Amino acid sequence: MSLKQFVLGATMLFSASTFAQQSQPEAVASKDVPQEAQALELAGKLVKYGYQTKSALPLIQAVEIFKNANVQVSIPEAPKETSGAQPNSHLSKTDVVSFDEKQILADATRFADGNKNLLALIKDVEKTTRGATAVRKRYNDRILAGDTDIWKFTFRGLETAIVMVIGDGDTDLDLYVYDSKGNLIDSDEDDTDNCVCTFTPRWTGTFYIKIVNRGRVYNNYTLIIN
Repeated sequence: MSLKQFVLGATMLFSASTFAQQSQPEAVASKDVPQEAQALELAGKLVKYGYQTKSALPLIQAVEIFKNANVQVSIPEAPKETSGAQPNSHLSKTDVVSFDEKQILADATRFADGNKNLLALIKDVEKTTRGATAVRKRYNDRILAGDTDIWKFTFRGLETAIVMVIGDGDTDLDLYVYDSKGNLIDSDEDDTDNCVCTFTPRWTGTFYIKIVNRGRVYNNYTLIIN
């Protein structure tokens, strides 16, 4: 083989490798749901159950889980895009679920109806400091009927990323994760508004979180990422 042929072959091989790297998805989805995500999903279910039954204890337990996982409300680090609202998207609802911890505890106090034991538990949770060292960000928002919310976040390379959406229980929400090239990395399209996607970025980069409201009324949801 001549030097010219060797160089030409090496160049073609390098070009093919570069093209493959550029076209492949920027993350790998995982089928396993981490225990921390399972705990946070339980917290979401407790919130909805507490409001549905007007019970203080489930709400108290939910806030305790959020604090143990060090889930903290954040201000969006990038603009959120919204599109597709339906004409009936402003239909009112009688029971509104909140994912704001102060409001949850305020409602738990109301549901406690003077019960000293429950009021004592609420005071204890209010004083409890955050548990885990890693901070998990939470964004409380509302998505109207038929809307699509798109959030943009940066995730670190080679670290497991968790994206969760917990809705108020009134509509079906679907969750999708895309990389910067538009490749679908993971999705959760079941018929509930509890959604979880886990994936590992190949390198640090930008990812887009798409939330779709399939229902006919708005949904108050909380978005949690690590």
